[in-house]
Amino acid sequence: MRSLAEGLSRDRVVTRRLPNDIKLLVSPDSQLKYLKRSFDVDLTDLARDHVDASMAVWDIGANCGVFAFSAAHARQVVAVEADPFLANLLLRSVALNGSKVEVVAAAVAEGTGIASLAIASRGRASNHLVGHGYSQTGGSRAHVTVPTISLDALLDAFGPPDLVKLYVEGLEAAVLRGASRLLATARPTFYLELGPSVAADCTAILEAAGYRLSPAAEMNWLAVPG
Repeated sequence: MRSLAEGLSRDRVVTRRLPNDIKLLVSPDSQLKYLKRSFDVDLTDLARDHVDASMAVWDIGANCGVFAFSAAHARQVVAVEADPFLANLLLRSVALNGSKVEVVAAAVAEGTGIASLAIASRGRASNHLVGHGYSQTGGSRAHVTVPTISLDALLDAFGPPDLVKLYVEGLEAAVLRGASRLLATARPTFYLELGPSVAADCTAILEAAGYRLSPAAEMNWLAVPG
C-alpha cells in the first residue's frame, strides 16, 4: 500500500497551512505525511521556540520549506534546496505568501562545483548527492545535475546566520568541512541530522570548533557554540 501511495503522489502538489497560519505548497512525493496535513513537529517547534524577529536563519536542505516558512518571522530566512522540483515549490510558496524567504537552488557541499543529485524512489525527502545518502531512499528514479556551494560561500553572500538547520542526507561532514570560517567567526547554533555514518566525523568537527552537542528529536542534534 505504501508503494502504491508513493507512486500516486508523484509530482502532486497540495496547499497546507502551517501552525503559524502561513500557507505552504507541499508535495506528498516528498513526504506522505503531507496527505494527512501533518508536519515535522520538531521543525515547527524549533522555529517557534528558538527563532525571533532579530535573527538570521538558514534552512539547508529545505525540502518544501516547513522550517523556513515556520521561521518567516525572522529578520532573514535563506532556504537552500538542490531538487529543482522542490526549489520551485519554495518559490511558489514565497509568491503565495508575499514572503521574504530567499530561495537558493543548489546543493550545499564542501565547496563550489557541479554534482549529481539522486532523486530517491521512495520520496524526495531522501534525495541525496550521489555517493552519499541513507538506506531509506529505496534506490533512485533519476539523477539531476546541480550546482554545489559551501556554507562559507553562503556566509559571503548573505552575512552571518544565527541558526542553521542542516538536513543533507549523509553529506553533513562534508558540509561542515566547507564551513571553517562560519564556525570560527559567525558561530551559529546548528540543528542537524546525524545518521550513524556521519555522527562521529561531525561531532569531531563541531567539538574541535568549541561546540556543545545535545540530542534532540530522532537523529537530530542541537549544536551550540561554547
